[in-house]
Amino acid sequence: MTVPDNNAILLGKLLAETYRIQRKLGIPSADDAKIYALLNGFESAIDDELQRIGFVSKEQETHVMDVLNPIWEDPGKLACFKGFYDIENELKAGGVDRTTAIAVLKYLNAHGRFTDVIAKMDTSGSPSECRTFDLGKWDA
Repeated sequence: MTVPDNNAILLGKLLAETYRIQRKLGIPSADDAKIYALLNGFESAIDDELQRIGFVSKEQETHVMDVLNPIWEDPGKLACFKGFYDIENELKAGGVDRTTAIAVLKYLNAHGRFTDVIAKMDTSGSPSECRTFDLGKWDA
């Protein structure tokens, strides 16, 4: 038997209460079994929720900005920039996968940073999920 992480248990209970409130507001975010498991500290249910949250380290965020910055600062590089495929390998080399890159690019775009570079990704030089980085209805 492992020793429970009190922070994880508390987080599970808080998530369960949030899901209860959302359900009362007509937003179906979790079923009764999930809410029960979180309220009662089921390790597997808490682990499932924590894995879904995701995490972007400061290093990953900085690496994306370090990749974008030379393009943003140099009009010639910006003019030649064709899309996400141009930077994907460099992002990967710094430990940033596509999913993490999308999260960082959405954050930067919402913050008004590197918008010229980000806007140029809306081309065939980018995969469909890496063309626009506007926050959606449920992102914020």
